[in-house]
Amino acid sequence: MKLLVSALLVAASLVSTSSTQSPPNIIFILADDLGYNDVSWHNPYIHMPNLGALAEDGLIIENNYVQNNCGPSRNALMTGYYPHFSGLQGPSLRTLEPVGVPTKFKFLPAYLKDLGYQTHGVGKWHLGFCHPDYLPSNRGFDTFNGFWNGGADHYEHSLTAYPSDPSTIGFDFHQNEDLDFDVIGTSTSRVVADRVGEIVWEHVGINKTAKLNDLTNYNASDPFFIYASFQDPHMPLQVEEKYTNLYPDEQDPIRKNYLGMVSRLDEAVGQMLDDLKNITYMSEEDGQLRSLLDDTVIIFSSDNGGWSEKEFGYSGGSNLPLKGSKVDTLEGGTRVPGFIWNSGRKGSTMDLFHITDWLPTIYSGIAGGNAENLPGDMSGFNQADLLSNPDGKSMRDEVVHGVMDFTNTSFTMDFGQYMPVSVVNMTGAYGGALRFEDWKIIKGCYTFMGCVQNYGVTEDPDVIQLYNLAEDPNETTDLSADPQYAEILQILKDRLQHQFDISMKPLRVDEGNAGSPVNMDPQVYYTGWCDSIYEAEPQ
Repeated sequence: MKLLVSALLVAASLVSTSSTQSPPNIIFILADDLGYNDVSWHNPYIHMPNLGALAEDGLIIENNYVQNNCGPSRNALMTGYYPHFSGLQGPSLRTLEPVGVPTKFKFLPAYLKDLGYQTHGVGKWHLGFCHPDYLPSNRGFDTFNGFWNGGADHYEHSLTAYPSDPSTIGFDFHQNEDLDFDVIGTSTSRVVADRVGEIVWEHVGINKTAKLNDLTNYNASDPFFIYASFQDPHMPLQVEEKYTNLYPDEQDPIRKNYLGMVSRLDEAVGQMLDDLKNITYMSEEDGQLRSLLDDTVIIFSSDNGGWSEKEFGYSGGSNLPLKGSKVDTLEGGTRVPGFIWNSGRKGSTMDLFHITDWLPTIYSGIAGGNAENLPGDMSGFNQADLLSNPDGKSMRDEVVHGVMDFTNTSFTMDFGQYMPVSVVNMTGAYGGALRFEDWKIIKGCYTFMGCVQNYGVTEDPDVIQLYNLAEDPNETTDLSADPQYAEILQILKDRLQHQFDISMKPLRVDEGNAGSPVNMDPQVYYTGWCDSIYEAEPQ
């Protein structure tokens, strides 16, 4: 029978490999566009009782880095590689872009299935759907309930293929590969929480509405992995009044709606926790009453910083005191809230962590997999020592915020009313950023509009910036011109250039009409309108 997870933590392994003990259940909660300043442990004004309690009782990862927008972060999480190794660097996949994460990459749930885990995905996908090979059910998930694109109406679960053309609207919510119209009218966060509840109750073999009894069908050696990929607080800003009422002093109506969505996300997490707490059983090991929550490791992260810049892309998020916004390679776009609960270590750590680290950490450090089964060139590190040992240290000294070379790649995107220019041209964009120890280098364009070639504020691809993040975490003082830092600047230049040199050629392709919802009756998103790609080509 499964024992308390924290009792199993030794040295650099989060679980024992003893045959008498089973690996824990794992729930990975991913928020969408949640800013550094939008969680209760950084900002006490935020109403977040459930996630806040987990964070305070777990290990808060203060230097928790991700990519600077939605799709690339999900790519990094599922593959364990930086997105520039799959050819999907730069902006997130567009709705009708005929590509997905190349099939050479084995995803996290597929690795966990090899270890006997039941694997379930719920919520947002955003890793490609134009070919069945790209769908969750073919990337390792036993079940998937959610939407394939990057965002949709929170209640109607529909979006336009081209924002400038409302007639291209289509429904996007699926149960595995089948359409699920039953979710219409229910917020995405509630749908995610309800589905997670169904999964955990089905896992123990009893109906949630039935009277609790002995879990005679409960097999502790049959753990589950749930990827709870929320849409909150991503645009569009749609939320019930009961959540915005939690912020009576907020005068900015946009931020007020955004914060309401943050609290809706937290309430959904609370519902999930209640389901785990309410499933109890008597341990055969010590005769003590235990809950499924005791047997579960919970991981939380945002996928990128909040969309915080009021000049462009503002959706109410805040990354203060960090500089920058979602889609920037500044700290505000890439350093986000994150924690792990029930890993054996509590408190907080300032050690470096990147979203690519979760795959090897979960597989080898939590689930008990053999690290030799993972590719040797994976970007991520097994950070089990950091997460379980009070004196544990990070395995990494470098984080790549992103590299993008569209010098020879033609790529445009339709954003309609959401951008200062309705169709943005990324052809020729060039920029990258990297942190090494306490130092950070930025080369070329580092904001979204600065990378856009047809807006008029294009950031020079040859300009270099250098920051000491230990002394200047908010990136206020550029040290690149100071001769006393010439040596460290050259070291970082070389390290960043190496990432450009080994990156793959971008797979990015302009959208077409193949896959448009207008091709279906009723108008829905569907698969099977492109060829799948095994791997990208070298740059």
